Amino acid sequence: MVHKTLALTALLCQAALLAAAGPITIKSVDQFNKLYKSDKPMVAMYTATWCGPCKSTKPHFIALAKEHPDITFCIIDFDKFETTLVKKAGIRGVPTFKFSHKGKTLSNKSGGMGKPALRKLITAFKAKCPKS
Repeated sequence: MVHKTLALTALLCQAALLAAAGPITIKSVDQFNKLYKSDKPMVAMYTATWCGPCKSTKPHFIALAKEHPDITFCIIDFDKFETTLVKKAGIRGVPTFKFSHKGKTLSNKSGGMGKPALRKLITAFKAKCPKS
Protein backbone atom coordinates (compact mmCIF):
# COMPACT_ATOMS: atom_id res chain seq x y z
CA MET A 1 0.00 0.00 0.00
CA VAL A 2 2.81 2.41 0.89
CA HIS A 3 4.55 1.77 -2.46
CA LYS A 4 1.35 2.49 -4.37
CA THR A 5 0.88 5.72 -2.42
CA LEU A 6 4.45 6.83 -3.09
CA ALA A 7 4.17 5.98 -6.78
CA LEU A 8 0.91 7.92 -7.05
CA THR A 9 2.42 10.89 -5.20
CA ALA A 10 5.42 10.92 -7.55
CA LEU A 11 3.13 10.75 -10.57
CA LEU A 12 1.01 13.62 -9.30
CA CYS A 13 4.11 15.73 -8.64
CA GLN A 14 5.36 15.11 -12.18
CA ALA A 15 1.99 16.09 -13.61
CA ALA A 16 1.94 19.28 -11.52
CA LEU A 17 5.41 20.24 -12.74
CA LEU A 18 4.45 19.67 -16.36
CA ALA A 19 1.26 21.67 -15.92
CA ALA A 20 3.22 24.53 -14.34
CA ALA A 21 5.77 24.63 -17.15
CA GLY A 22 5.12 27.14 -19.82
CA PRO A 23 6.62 30.07 -21.65
CA ILE A 24 8.55 32.79 -19.87
CA THR A 25 7.22 36.31 -20.36
CA ILE A 26 10.28 38.46 -20.99
CA LYS A 27 10.46 41.38 -18.58
CA SER A 28 13.89 42.87 -19.45
CA VAL A 29 16.55 42.92 -22.14
CA ASP A 30 19.01 41.36 -19.67
CA GLN A 31 16.64 38.48 -18.97
CA PHE A 32 16.26 37.83 -22.70
CA ASN A 33 20.02 38.00 -23.30
CA LYS A 34 20.72 35.41 -20.59
CA LEU A 35 18.18 33.00 -22.09
CA TYR A 36 19.39 33.67 -25.65
CA LYS A 37 23.01 32.90 -24.77
CA SER A 38 22.27 29.85 -22.62
CA ASP A 39 23.00 26.24 -23.60
CA LYS A 40 19.28 25.45 -23.72
CA PRO A 41 17.56 25.89 -27.11
CA MET A 42 15.05 28.73 -27.18
CA VAL A 43 11.91 29.61 -29.13
CA ALA A 44 10.85 33.24 -28.83
CA MET A 45 7.39 34.42 -29.84
CA TYR A 46 7.21 38.13 -30.62
CA THR A 47 3.59 39.12 -30.06
CA ALA A 48 1.26 42.06 -29.38
CA THR A 49 -1.97 42.40 -27.44
CA TRP A 50 -3.71 44.04 -30.43
CA CYS A 51 -2.72 41.26 -32.90
CA GLY A 52 -5.50 38.85 -33.92
CA PRO A 53 -3.22 36.08 -35.29
CA CYS A 54 -1.11 36.36 -32.11
CA LYS A 55 -4.19 35.76 -29.98
CA SER A 56 -5.13 32.65 -31.93
CA THR A 57 -1.57 31.24 -32.05
CA LYS A 58 -0.52 31.96 -28.46
CA PRO A 59 -2.54 29.10 -26.86
CA HIS A 60 -0.77 26.63 -29.18
CA PHE A 61 2.61 28.13 -28.24
CA ILE A 62 1.79 27.73 -24.55
CA ALA A 63 0.63 24.12 -25.01
CA LEU A 64 3.76 23.20 -26.97
CA ALA A 65 5.95 24.80 -24.31
CA LYS A 66 4.49 22.31 -21.85
CA GLU A 67 5.24 19.44 -24.24
CA HIS A 68 8.88 20.44 -24.77
CA PRO A 69 10.56 21.12 -21.39
CA ASP A 70 13.96 20.71 -23.10
CA ILE A 71 13.40 24.03 -24.89
CA THR A 72 13.00 27.49 -23.36
CA PHE A 73 9.87 29.15 -24.72
CA CYS A 74 9.55 32.87 -24.21
CA ILE A 75 7.05 35.57 -25.12
CA ILE A 76 8.22 39.05 -26.08
CA ASP A 77 5.76 41.93 -26.17
CA PHE A 78 6.26 43.87 -29.41
CA ASP A 79 5.13 47.20 -27.97
CA LYS A 80 7.18 46.96 -24.76
CA PHE A 81 10.43 46.05 -26.56
CA GLU A 82 9.90 47.79 -29.94
CA THR A 83 13.00 49.99 -29.65
CA THR A 84 15.25 47.28 -28.20
CA LEU A 85 14.72 43.56 -28.76
CA VAL A 86 12.26 43.93 -31.63
CA LYS A 87 14.47 46.37 -33.52
CA LYS A 88 17.64 44.32 -32.93
CA ALA A 89 15.92 41.12 -34.13
CA GLY A 90 14.57 42.86 -37.24
CA ILE A 91 10.96 42.00 -36.45
CA ARG A 92 8.58 43.63 -38.93
CA GLY A 93 5.35 41.83 -38.09
CA VAL A 94 3.76 39.70 -35.42
CA PRO A 95 3.58 36.98 -34.54
CA THR A 96 7.17 36.12 -35.38
CA PHE A 97 8.97 33.08 -34.00
CA LYS A 98 12.77 33.04 -33.58
CA PHE A 99 14.51 29.72 -32.98
CA SER A 100 17.94 30.05 -31.36
CA HIS A 101 20.64 28.16 -29.51
CA LYS A 102 23.75 29.40 -27.68
CA GLY A 103 23.34 32.96 -28.89
CA LYS A 104 22.71 32.16 -32.54
CA THR A 105 19.40 32.40 -34.36
CA LEU A 106 18.97 29.24 -36.42
CA SER A 107 15.65 30.06 -38.09
CA ASN A 108 12.54 32.21 -37.91
CA LYS A 109 8.96 32.23 -39.14
CA SER A 110 6.32 34.93 -39.22
CA GLY A 111 2.57 34.64 -39.19
CA GLY A 112 -0.19 33.03 -37.22
CA MET A 113 -0.52 29.27 -37.40
CA GLY A 114 -2.27 26.26 -35.92
CA LYS A 115 -0.76 23.83 -33.47
CA PRO A 116 0.28 21.22 -36.11
CA ALA A 117 2.23 23.81 -38.13
CA LEU A 118 3.92 25.21 -35.02
CA ARG A 119 4.73 21.67 -33.81
CA LYS A 120 6.34 20.94 -37.20
CA LEU A 121 8.55 24.04 -36.89
CA ILE A 122 9.64 23.05 -33.39
CA THR A 123 10.43 19.49 -34.49
CA ALA A 124 12.52 20.79 -37.40
CA PHE A 125 14.32 23.19 -35.05
CA LYS A 126 15.16 20.42 -32.60
CA ALA A 127 16.55 18.31 -35.46
CA LYS A 128 19.00 21.00 -36.54
CA CYS A 129 19.84 22.29 -33.09
CA PRO A 130 23.45 21.38 -32.21
CA LYS A 131 23.66 18.80 -29.47
CA SER A 132 25.46 19.91 -26.32
